[in-house]
Amino acid sequence: MPLADRVQVSRRFQRAVRIDTDFGDALEGYVCPRSSTNVLENMAHQVSESGQGAFTWTGPYGSGKSSLAVAFGAVLGGKIQPEPIFGRETSSILKHAFPPRPVLPVVGRRERPATVIGEALSNLTTGRKRRSWTEKQALDAIGDISTRGPGLLVLIDEMGKFLEAAARDGSDIHIFQQLAEIASRSGGRLILVGILHQAFEEYAHRLSREMRSEWSKIQGRFMDLAVNTGGEEQIDLLGRAIESDRVAEPAGALAEGVARLSRKSTSPHLVKTLEDCWPLHPIVACLLGPISRRRFGQNQRSVFGFLNSAEPEGFQDFILNAGDDDLYGPDRLWDYLRINLESAILASPDGHRWALGVDALGRCEALGGEALHLRLLKTVAIADLAKDRSRLPPSDELLKYAAYDCERRKIDGALQQLQQWSLIVFRKFADAYSLFEGSDFDIERAVEQASESEVDFEALNSMARLQPIVAKRHYHETGALRWFDVRIVSLARSEEEAVGYRPRNGAIGAFFLAIPTQGESEDEAKAICRRIAKRSRDMAVVVGLSRHSWNIPASAIELLALERVRDESVELQGDRVGRIEVQARIAGLQAQLETELERAFDRASWFHGDAGARTLRQADLNSFASDLAEDMFPCAPHLPNELLNRTKPSSSASAARNSLLKRMVQKEGEERLGIDGYPAELGLFASLLEATKLYRPAGDAWQFAASPPTN
Repeated sequence: MPLADRVQVSRRFQRAVRIDTDFGDALEGYVCPRSSTNVLENMAHQVSESGQGAFTWTGPYGSGKSSLAVAFGAVLGGKIQPEPIFGRETSSILKHAFPPRPVLPVVGRRERPATVIGEALSNLTTGRKRRSWTEKQALDAIGDISTRGPGLLVLIDEMGKFLEAAARDGSDIHIFQQLAEIASRSGGRLILVGILHQAFEEYAHRLSREMRSEWSKIQGRFMDLAVNTGGEEQIDLLGRAIESDRVAEPAGALAEGVARLSRKSTSPHLVKTLEDCWPLHPIVACLLGPISRRRFGQNQRSVFGFLNSAEPEGFQDFILNAGDDDLYGPDRLWDYLRINLESAILASPDGHRWALGVDALGRCEALGGEALHLRLLKTVAIADLAKDRSRLPPSDELLKYAAYDCERRKIDGALQQLQQWSLIVFRKFADAYSLFEGSDFDIERAVEQASESEVDFEALNSMARLQPIVAKRHYHETGALRWFDVRIVSLARSEEEAVGYRPRNGAIGAFFLAIPTQGESEDEAKAICRRIAKRSRDMAVVVGLSRHSWNIPASAIELLALERVRDESVELQGDRVGRIEVQARIAGLQAQLETELERAFDRASWFHGDAGARTLRQADLNSFASDLAEDMFPCAPHLPNELLNRTKPSSSASAARNSLLKRMVQKEGEERLGIDGYPAELGLFASLLEATKLYRPAGDAWQFAASPPTN
């Protein structure tokens, strides 16, 4: 019988919680972990003792922040009683600090915060319907509601979406500082909770120093509380999420053994919890939580995303194909991560250890390693990756539990063979195995040493491989293929670049995207571009600014440093693992830079002449280029022939042109100028003279006309 007939993921864990719509069903079966009740008790203490009213809850994906917000909001909104969820002691503290009040749930998105908060206010009160909201209107409305009646609880889930948009656009997030100040002066009537996956500074790390300082001031108005379920709490949640018809009485030896290794005890509760996670191997149940907290895990998947994922080697794929006696072991978890998340892992701080594991597995297969060798090697690699948080280093005993269905004699022999092949090594001080360090290359130190303080824009342009902007409409109307170069320039040197620019390689001008590199403000940048536009009135140079370009210098500097490390580091020449890690980092940064450049060119503001800024999507640049080409060449003849209408016609085209000119002098009056057959000059004749009716019948003969007929 397939495991899919016996195992399913609880409905409560099959989708993410939305705080604006899930105040009912999302609480069915909800149990609040002790770490989460500690957060609420800490909030209650701060409100009662210091009057603090603004908080952020920060924790990785899948740590229960949204569920906690729904439960907290449902209690304060009077929808449920707190005791069944939070327990008697915590409920008493909450009732004292937080009397019942209306709840304003807000779900962030990449939009102006005032707009999204205003929409939530419109849903909360029928008397505040508006098509658009300004910051002042939203702040006034919240202040008005919180001063009347019992007060107000504002829950802002996905607050990081607002911060991501602000970091991307260079826009202002001052509204959060104002909200926090209102909350802290309200005497506990307004409680503001923002929910984040990472700290403020993580969203701001690519902004200018001035902007990071401003964000730091805003963050200082909030008290940050970590919402992160502990190891046993995470395992308990896994056990609740996985539902099956299996009854394990008494507890199995695997669960008891792994519980003993994990906590150095035989806690009956932990053993039972590990059994409840079947068909996950107890080792996997202990590793999933710590792995989800790694940087690549936070950015990609939560634990419950893994349980519901149908990706190759994922949990759903496993239960569809496994039998009753199969367990989802740590070797399968390694395969899942490698197939689905390897690029993200290699680009993370765990990239070095991961590259060691990949290299070791490749060498093991080349040396003739069998299935057991690979299984043990994958277990060493995955346990070593998470050992800091899981407290489950790849010890001899752990590896025997991982290969529970193999004889001890075979396991010992396979481990001995892996050591002889220099793939793993036993560390006596840690009483555990680790991957053989085939590489000690310090990529972070190498990148730091290779980094320049400023962007090399020549190298950046070469690396970006930007395509010319073609004046397409102009081409279809005139037959002349004209285009503009595209270059990325430093804003500080953009005026010098524009004045010194000379078209080359057939281009008729250039679009310069100016990138601030010296902390210029948006107003300063626009002033520089306007000055260049006035000077370039008679030049074919268009200069552009984009709100999305502020992050490009940091990415470019790091990418150029990595390429220097790859090309110039002598240490890498004999270090295959190091080369894998460096190349993966380069690939990840190249993709990131391409995305940032594409975003920068989309809806950039372009300055030329006295016309002022034109904000255009990337698809509209060809039309703008056609307008410029028509202004530059208003009297150019229309020559709808690609053989002749080019900067340097080919030798065959030149020969056909000369032949046609000779016939125009010698054969006027004859049909088709006396051209027989289908030589190249016939194509020129048909497109330039016959189709335009510059050569047309006149009685019994043919003649040239000064212009095409008017009818």
